[in-house]
Amino acid sequence: MKKSRAAIRTIDILELIASESKGLSLTEISSTLDIPVTSASDIINALLEKEMIEVIDKRSKIYGIGVKAYFIGNSFIANTTLVDKSKDIIEDLSKKTHKTVFLGKEVNDKITYIYKYEPENNLVATCPIGSRTNLHCTSLGKCILANNKELLKNLEGKELVKKTEHTITDYNELLIELDKVKKQGYAIDDKEQNEHLLCIGAPVFDGSNEVVAAVSISGLHMKDIDIEAEAAMVKESAMQISRKMGYTL
Repeated sequence: MKKSRAAIRTIDILELIASESKGLSLTEISSTLDIPVTSASDIINALLEKEMIEVIDKRSKIYGIGVKAYFIGNSFIANTTLVDKSKDIIEDLSKKTHKTVFLGKEVNDKITYIYKYEPENNLVATCPIGSRTNLHCTSLGKCILANNKELLKNLEGKELVKKTEHTITDYNELLIELDKVKKQGYAIDDKEQNEHLLCIGAPVFDGSNEVVAAVSISGLHMKDIDIEAEAAMVKESAMQISRKMGYTL
């Protein structure tokens, strides 16, 4: 596979700037990495525009790591911490329910699956880690929307994609559904994302008492499922994770 020289140089420049707390000039960057000044300048201007780096000394034009890179790094740390603190609890929930358990969080108005645990001999195909889907038609997404007014407001006036015949596509109807989710502490995706699946989710909170993720169990839709009993287990697992994240209420 052919490597992108520009991409490699961009990463090299970011790593170099991040390693020097006092910042670096264009000349220093070019010299250290043996990159032509014109090429280094083009990359630096792009990184400045994207807030990956910033000018920390305007007179000498010294560059330091930018706020966007900081947020990306913090996101990695937060996700790693969240997954590490969730793994044992998620595995235990899967063994109790004999269902696939997902951990997901909102990224750019979508649910992103950041961890899952599948039971042995699982017969249901599940979403791969890193895949993304809509908030309004998943139990994970509903849990986050019910506890994040800004995200919910952002959906107003936008198309709610119809995934199945059971998907809620009317915003006002979604508001009623989310009010129920907020009150009962869990959400249900009853064939709304997939015609054959029933998912039950509960929100995860952090030390600031903000929703940061959600946990769900996923299995085939069957009429004899005790939703209340399974929801209680999901809520308990989500609360255990929340406590590990510093949640105190």
